[in-house]
Amino acid sequence: MSDKSRVPFILVRLKNFLRLLTKSRLAFSGMLLLIIFIVGAAAAPILTTSYPTEKVAAGLVPPAWTAYVFGATRYSQNIQFGGLAASTNTTGTGLSLQSTLAGPDAIDVHVNSTSGGTILIAKTLNYPYSASPLEFEGTVSIIPTGVSATRPANAIVFMERKDLGQYGPLWNSSLVTSGQQYHQELQSFGLEQRLGFVAGTNLGQVIFSGKGTYSLVLMLTLPQGPFQAEFVVTKLTMSLFGNSFGLLGSDAQGADIFSQLLYGARLSLMVGLVATGIGIGLGLVIGLMAGFLGKAVDEILMRFTDMMLVIPSLPLLIVLATVLGSSLLNIIIILGFLGWMGFARLVRSQVLSLRERPFIEAAKASGAGTGYILSRHIFPNIVGLTYVNLALSVPAAIVGEAALSFLGLGDNSAITWGKMLELANESHGGLAWWWVVPPGVGIALLSLAFILVGYSLDELFNPRLRRRR
Repeated sequence: MSDKSRVPFILVRLKNFLRLLTKSRLAFSGMLLLIIFIVGAAAAPILTTSYPTEKVAAGLVPPAWTAYVFGATRYSQNIQFGGLAASTNTTGTGLSLQSTLAGPDAIDVHVNSTSGGTILIAKTLNYPYSASPLEFEGTVSIIPTGVSATRPANAIVFMERKDLGQYGPLWNSSLVTSGQQYHQELQSFGLEQRLGFVAGTNLGQVIFSGKGTYSLVLMLTLPQGPFQAEFVVTKLTMSLFGNSFGLLGSDAQGADIFSQLLYGARLSLMVGLVATGIGIGLGLVIGLMAGFLGKAVDEILMRFTDMMLVIPSLPLLIVLATVLGSSLLNIIIILGFLGWMGFARLVRSQVLSLRERPFIEAAKASGAGTGYILSRHIFPNIVGLTYVNLALSVPAAIVGEAALSFLGLGDNSAITWGKMLELANESHGGLAWWWVVPPGVGIALLSLAFILVGYSLDELFNPRLRRRR
């Protein structure tokens, strides 16, 4: 059969194989779970708006949907100020300005004044929640032109609620150098004493004490007398962090747990498949050599296999991970090189049976070499066994990586499901259920998916287990 004619034949066999596999309810369920995990892992940048280590919440907060369970009055969500605009509040005469929006957070204001005055640049927010935010943070950046040490302008940022008055200043600075960027982070931490409150006071709860209309105001005070200047406000933002967030909440650092779950699925799939591929490959080579060559080769390889089998796997994993380092690559290699022994003995037993079959004797009599017999006659008869063990061994690699990460031996730079469980266990904020349950359920379901597919493959390839229809 030529190579061109083999391609349609292989495709037809693959189609028939998938059709038989999907007839099994176990296989269909397992493949459906695998597709969900693979799609979620591949589409993680689309399904989430943040990276797993990016701060998106005030800290350890529950999912947003808990408001529907425990009552909306107890919970608030993240929200931002919007609607940037500039206006004048004259203290004299002859003040005019021309403003141009340069983006959602930026504005360019040209000023012409004959007797001073003030300019108000503001963002507004209609706060819809009864519960207060846990904290707030923002940014202000100004590049003035036309100011000097003798003719300075003054910048003040404050918060205002129409029915309660002003809170501030959040920032106060004299603008004296043209072309220089004046930048300040506006955070709720550290402002308590400046605003006249006791240290440790939650300013989010004080300032945003309920529903209402709030304004974030940048006030520019101009010097007296004729004055022309330009103020480029490159950034004026304010974000409020509520006491609930997203689909699965956030961790103690304020990172999105849903994002960690999807990105962790990538690493779990990679670790499981690559480590299992290494283990199955080693077991296949050693089992084929031991079973077919026999004699001294078989004795040496099997005694080494027996020695590896009696060593407790978890302590050995811990020792090797400690010695070699806790990088993700090292963990994959360790799991792969410690996962071949059982499969090697299984392959050896099958090869010992196959090498006594008449077609093997006929191949030897016709002058076929060892490599030809192994690749053309032996391996095709155990390929089903390889597929089955590949599917059934992936969960062990996934759980092995999770165990090492949970014990603190995982890669600190990679967010895996095991790392999520370790961080949740070590959190000083308490063991939050929304932090522990998602990675635990993810490990269980992904392992179950491979087990269901593996059992179905075993049933399909093993005539003794095949159901009669």
